[in-house]
Amino acid sequence: MKIGAARWLSLISYLGLIAWVMAWIVFLGDVPQERISLWLLLFVPPLLVPLRGVLFGRDKALIWAALISLGYAVHGGVVAWSDPAQRWLGLAEAGLGLSYLVSASYFIRWRALGDAGA
Repeated sequence: MKIGAARWLSLISYLGLIAWVMAWIVFLGDVPQERISLWLLLFVPPLLVPLRGVLFGRDKALIWAALISLGYAVHGGVVAWSDPAQRWLGLAEAGLGLSYLVSASYFIRWRALGDAGA
């Protein structure tokens, strides 16, 4: 039960982080129109690298994605701290990144303990 909940929360958080970063760059943020493609090329591909493994629940990919999500959590925190106009955008990014980090960590740990106990 808790393994499945952690799995779903990690998936929702990671896919939400991808969608949030793209929405922030394209629609919500104050990115100039001529720089949207550049920002998308800088911010989205790191999240897409471990995506297949995350979708299939592979431990190594989940760990790499957790390390990558830390960078987005830090970025969101810096934006929330330094730019009052975009504070809510940064807090949402930081929240999604940390939510993925915690839920993926619990999913990996609980699944490993469940396999060892069986």
